[in-house]
Amino acid sequence: MRRDVKRGDIFFCFEVDHKCVVGVARAASDGRDTGQGSLVDFCPPRQAVRFGTPLTRHPDLDHILAFTPQRGRGTVQKIDTDEFRRLRLVALRKNPTQAVALRRLLG
Repeated sequence: MRRDVKRGDIFFCFEVDHKCVVGVARAASDGRDTGQGSLVDFCPPRQAVRFGTPLTRHPDLDHILAFTPQRGRGTVQKIDTDEFRRLRLVALRKNPTQAVALRRLLG
């Protein structure tokens, strides 16, 4: 993570207990090594978006490999461009009242 994460990268926040994506935020720093593991800082909460309606594992996250065991079990997973487009569309469709904030954050 310390080599791959760059300031401005987008993170979809997955809540493991409920198996859903609950929001999205940007990295406020590059990834770095703290001596006890990798670390990245995130944007302030006012710049992030907590979904009014989370994206559920089924059917919203179907076909997104980052949310399956096929991609590994790490806490940070890369999302392919086509997967990002799908997540963006699903997030906008399920959270229309947050469209302005989502478009500002996701482009």
